[in-house]
Formats: sequence, C-alpha cells, structure tokens
Amino acid sequence: MTNDNIVEPIQNQENPLEDVQVWSQRLIGKTIVFDNVAITEETFHKRDLPEVNRVLRPNDPATRDYRRERLNVITDDNYKVTSVYYG
Repeated sequence: MTNDNIVEPIQNQENPLEDVQVWSQRLIGKTIVFDNVAITEETFHKRDLPEVNRVLRPNDPATRDYRRERLNVITDDNYKVTSVYYG
C-alpha cells in the first residue's frame, strides 16, 4: 500500500533542481515511518522514496561520494524531514 500523497516524480536529469523542489514540497515537515503503520497527512513511508535514497539524522555517518541519482533526505532526531537534495 502506498501513500497517494507521495507519488514518485520522474527524476528530471535535465533539471534536477525542479525535481528536488517537487520532493521538498512533498516531504519537508513530514515524518518518515519505516513499518507498516497507517499514513497520515504528516507522515510517509520510506518505501515511497526513489529507489536510490539516503535518510540522514543529525550526527549520522555518511559517505562523501557524490551520486547524482541519490535523493538525500535530512531529518531531525525524530525523522521529521528538514531538507532534501540530490547527490
């Protein structure tokens, strides 16, 4: 079951800024859930992110490799999304 509010946009390789803006509008302020729990207006399932993604909380270790197709989702300690970018 997927969240109808989170529909994966086509990754726009010609204009990745446009794509990241779409993801930002859909995710910032919402909380990521990982289990099979009911979705609300304030939450979304991690499985609804693009296949290549990385969710990072404060102080999480992260590699510094650049992967232009990887959606990075930055959250607070409670998995509430604060920013989104590719790389």
